[in-house]
Amino acid sequence: MTSKRKYSWNLSRAEAADLLRRVADTLETGSGEVEHYGISLAELIKFKIKIDLDATESMEVKFTGKGAKVCGGEESCGSSGVCEKYSSLKKRMQVYFKALRESVTAGVMPSREIVSVFLSDSEKMLAYPGYGDEFYPAYADICRRLREAVDAEDLAGAGAAIGELAEARKNCHARYK
Repeated sequence: MTSKRKYSWNLSRAEAADLLRRVADTLETGSGEVEHYGISLAELIKFKIKIDLDATESMEVKFTGKGAKVCGGEESCGSSGVCEKYSSLKKRMQVYFKALRESVTAGVMPSREIVSVFLSDSEKMLAYPGYGDEFYPAYADICRRLREAVDAEDLAGAGAAIGELAEARKNCHARYK
């Protein structure tokens, strides 16, 4: 799955207006596919359209889309139409990660429920392309070690994994935030 989609056309003013109308219609109806242009909005989390208005006959139109929607729960985006925003997922993860750090700092094993929710959200996060893909394999490995440490009730191991997660988060956010 590609994290970026790019399209470019040289269109007349009428054709550019038609493209914009079709994009607007697609957004309004929720159909997902922009007719005649081969663009699927259903797969994107954001997009932008740039039109060079300086041209007299043929205008350069650029369409750039990013990411892919990832759904929570049992249903897929196509069947429910409800997908979780990446920012909402990250905000929730931040709350749970803070709770994990506070537990370990206090010398207490983190709650299994908090660990479970955090790790489930981490799996969802790893499905979003374009937000630090190169960091995902190492992050997944650290999450696996956190799960193992919590299952073994190894406070030192859990603390080490949480420290590594903090460092991984810092490195990724330095590049992508």
